Amino acid sequence: MKRIKIILFILIFSSTLFAKGEISFKRQKEKVLQEQQEEAQKVNTTVKTSTRKTTSNKEKAMRRAILDVAFSKLGTPYIYGANGNGAFDCSSYVQYVYKKSLNMDLPRVSYQQAQAGKKATVRQLKAGDLVVFDTLGKNRISHVGIYIGDNQFVHASSGSKKVIISELEGYYAQKFEYGVKIL
Repeated sequence: MKRIKIILFILIFSSTLFAKGEISFKRQKEKVLQEQQEEAQKVNTTVKTSTRKTTSNKEKAMRRAILDVAFSKLGTPYIYGANGNGAFDCSSYVQYVYKKSLNMDLPRVSYQQAQAGKKATVRQLKAGDLVVFDTLGKNRISHVGIYIGDNQFVHASSGSKKVIISELEGYYAQKFEYGVKIL
C-alpha cells in the first residue's frame, strides 16, 4: 500500500509539472542533444590539441635522440671511406647517427643523403636536420653534417681528422648548398 501511494504521488507530481510546462519530453530531448554536441566538441578539441602536442613532443624527442648519439661520437677519428668501426667519414657518421638514434636507414654517400629528404634554407633548419656542402667546388655535394642549432653543426671533418662541431660561417658558409629535412 505504501508503494502505491509513493507511485501515485510521483505520477501526480510529474503530471502537474508536465501540465505547467516545467517538464517537456521535447525540451528534455533537445537539452540532452545539445549537451551531447557540446561534449563532442570538447572531445574533438581535446583530441586535436593532444595530437598536435604528441606530434610535437615526438618530433622533439626524435631530434634529441639524434643529437645525443651525434654528441656521443665527438672526437671519433675521421678516415675516408670508414664505415663506423671505430672511425667515420662524413656520410658514414650521418648514416650511423640516424641508424642508432631512430633506426632509420639513410644512403651511404653524401650526395645521396642530400636527396633523402626535403631541401631547406638555413633559416628553416632545426636540430637534427642535415647540412650539405660542395667542398670540392665541382657543383656536387661532397660533405654532410648534422645541424645542432645556433648556426652550428656536427660532422666528421677531414681537416680536423675527427668528429667535431663547427660554425656554419666562413668556409662552411661559402661551401654550404642547402639543408635537408629528414623528419
